[in-house]
Amino acid sequence: MAPRRVLMLAACPYPTAGGTQALIRQVAAALASSGVEVHLLTYAFGQGDAAAFDRGEPYTIHRAPGVPGHRALRAGPSWGRPAADALLAGAALRLARRLRVDLLHAHNYEAALAAALVAPLARVPWVYHAHNLMAEELETYCAPKSRLRPPARLFGRLLDHTIPRRAPLALAINPWTAQALTRCGVQRVRVLPPAIDPPPRDPSPQPLPPADVLYTGNLDGYQGIPLLMRAWQRVAARRPSTRFALVTPEPPGRAQAAHQAAGRAARTHLVPEADLRAVAPWLRHAAVAALPRQVPSGFPIKLLNYLHAGLPTVACASGAQGLTDADGVRPVPDADPDAFADALITLLDDPAQRRDLACAAAHAAARFSPQAATQALLDAYDDLLTHPGSP
Repeated sequence: MAPRRVLMLAACPYPTAGGTQALIRQVAAALASSGVEVHLLTYAFGQGDAAAFDRGEPYTIHRAPGVPGHRALRAGPSWGRPAADALLAGAALRLARRLRVDLLHAHNYEAALAAALVAPLARVPWVYHAHNLMAEELETYCAPKSRLRPPARLFGRLLDHTIPRRAPLALAINPWTAQALTRCGVQRVRVLPPAIDPPPRDPSPQPLPPADVLYTGNLDGYQGIPLLMRAWQRVAARRPSTRFALVTPEPPGRAQAAHQAAGRAARTHLVPEADLRAVAPWLRHAAVAALPRQVPSGFPIKLLNYLHAGLPTVACASGAQGLTDADGVRPVPDADPDAFADALITLLDDPAQRRDLACAAAHAAARFSPQAATQALLDAYDDLLTHPGSP
């Protein structure tokens, strides 16, 4: 039983360069191309011209009323989010009733809480799409030695054991998250790996400074940037000619702080870039990609970008999502900058190994196709609508 009309809830700024927003966009667009009428409700603002972006998407975007003065684009807690989430929940109830949707699809925790409140009132089933677990991620928004980290971890565990289990069906981004949700008491869980289209090609690419090692993405705590900086220091000390590129949508001041953490010896190019079209040339011209994330519950969308670009990747084991050399990814132990540096140097010094991993990465990318993910999502919808059950 395929739904005719779906209301997706994304309690976040949209669009932004974050992996979560990229995945939401891919899911909504792929589902719309399959013939489902997709409506996406999100915050009042996003990166760039939100109105122009909304007009260009193949699904309908609705925006909840905004909170005056609140325009935080970064993930994590902010002063205006509780009010923004409350406004989004109210808008969701109005939309669900007016559009007569068949189901709600909630991305991440705040949207799941809104769906848990709205679904009984609108008399529709809902599905929770788990992009992460809060017990792991929430504390990373605190400073490394902050006293807030232990209570943040406990609060994250409380969220993990309360909100997801209210959903009649949960979609987990990887098997690790699925098992964790089951341990938290969620009764029905399906694994839905992410899928994205290959990064777009710039029709008139500008000359780029050469880069041997590339990192793309934000610099939030869960990304493992301190480990990456320590590894870069070691690589620069042993291989002074190595050139690094840090391509990030972060403000220049924050990116500069990361650069300074890498040490003066590191030949690092800072590229403040949020547009994937402009990031794509860096993916094509780098020798090796770096993925230092050590949080296993989320799936790094940058990893899929690396695979699609045929870029050999050195990744911490928790961020590698079970991929190995056979998939173009060389996993190293978590929290070990020496092992990370050794793996980077090994690949930089061995073109034959890089070629083998690049070929394996291109083959692995085919497994994460939007078509396969869309069919898996439709099957999950069918399960939910045929057997609504109760949380």
